[in-house]
Amino acid sequence: MNMKQAVLSTLAYFQLFEVPLTRSELSEHLFFAQPDEEKISIYLKESPLIKLTEGYYSLSSDPAFHEKFFEKVQRSRKLWKKVRRYQWLFSICPFVKLVCVCNSLPIYAVDEGSDIDLLVVTEKNRLFLARLCLTVLTSLFGVRRHGNKTEGRFCLSFYLSEDSTDFKKLAQEPYDIYLAYWLKTLEPIAGDYTVYEKILEENRAWLEEYFRTVTPHRRFFRKATPFQDKMKSWAEKILNKDEWEVKTREKQIRRAKDKFYDLKDRSGTVISPTMLKFHDKDRRSEIRKEWVALLNELL
Repeated sequence: MNMKQAVLSTLAYFQLFEVPLTRSELSEHLFFAQPDEEKISIYLKESPLIKLTEGYYSLSSDPAFHEKFFEKVQRSRKLWKKVRRYQWLFSICPFVKLVCVCNSLPIYAVDEGSDIDLLVVTEKNRLFLARLCLTVLTSLFGVRRHGNKTEGRFCLSFYLSEDSTDFKKLAQEPYDIYLAYWLKTLEPIAGDYTVYEKILEENRAWLEEYFRTVTPHRRFFRKATPFQDKMKSWAEKILNKDEWEVKTREKQIRRAKDKFYDLKDRSGTVISPTMLKFHDKDRRSEIRKEWVALLNELL
């Protein structure tokens, strides 16, 4: 892509979520081109398609668009405060290797009633014990999403074993721009930061099919305290039994499959010994079509 196409493609994608970008964010998330800062600046200044409002670039000249976005930013800040308040909880959970905030919150695309989506990476062969423990902990403190209780709560809908983090296997054909941005914008918050770095490296070749810049994030990550590490180690020593993992896995998979067969739309669900993914609907194909349609209007 030339710089014009790359800039418009990037802004068009975030336009779908009603999110404008700062100048630095545009370079960071630039789609399929090496950022040439001089060319980007020239095009942003000269293009009649791009609007600048209070330091944010977008394809919309509607004042309501930016007003709505600034409301999203305020809601996002409140949710990040909630994340910081409960990071300790994820740090003490046994068999959890990494927790990342994903989906809407990292790009400030949150609406009224939004929850906090999490990706949880677990120790190998301990995914189901880790899920059980995290479910219990978040339930005890009243911060887990369930039923109609969603706003501001943690959505524990995506678990991966540490030996199953090749996201290219999840990608849709012919390309999956949503998954690429989803992975690129992950925000690690607790656990072992090197696991996050390994995930980026494992998926770097695939991500670089979409982006020329893939950089790790650390702005919200907090390392566990010595006391939290001791609590986690103590719990793992007690619970670290293969037979408990097997029984927990059998029960959870059986329950998950019972619910799976009742779903009208099963596209967002994955159930396996190394991955649990529960989303009501997989919108990736829909988002790709909307993005392409918008680009056809612009280019």
